[in-house]
Amino acid sequence: MAARHDTSPDALIAARQREAVKPGRQKPSGRGSGLTPKVRKAIEFLISADDLNPKNMNDDAAERAGISGRALKAALQKPSVRRFMNEQIEIYRDGLKAVAVRTIGDVMTDPTLKSTAAGARVRLDAAKTALIDNPGSSINLHVNTQVNVTPGYVIDLTEDRPPTINAEKENG
Repeated sequence: MAARHDTSPDALIAARQREAVKPGRQKPSGRGSGLTPKVRKAIEFLISADDLNPKNMNDDAAERAGISGRALKAALQKPSVRRFMNEQIEIYRDGLKAVAVRTIGDVMTDPTLKSTAAGARVRLDAAKTALIDNPGSSINLHVNTQVNVTPGYVIDLTEDRPPTINAEKENG
């Protein structure tokens, strides 16, 4: 008789491995993947809806999509759902870039900001922001050149040692 997986850690690991390789367990979409149409709708509400309650956004978005908050939380733990959510966030972020560039352009060309030093500073910062292509794409490289040395005695254990001279005791 096979070992029960609730009493043996090895049996539990083997059961999980058998379960993971069953057909359809790693589905990117459809039944069994967690990415149902209602979950998609809830994720779209999470990302784009402005009138969600900040304290329980997941529950509000799930309720609007027609599922429970608990079901949405369970779905968000699945890789295919998490991947879809990250893609939607990236799409939303790319859409906001055009709005950000337009806002920077409005600040740079605002005639009321020309009259004060603070306004000129704001315009200068906006111009610098517009000139930066992508600050996240810079490469940071750190090379450690430090040599760690521990202080102490050095004992040479090589075979080719010169003969030692024994010190004689002084007669006293």
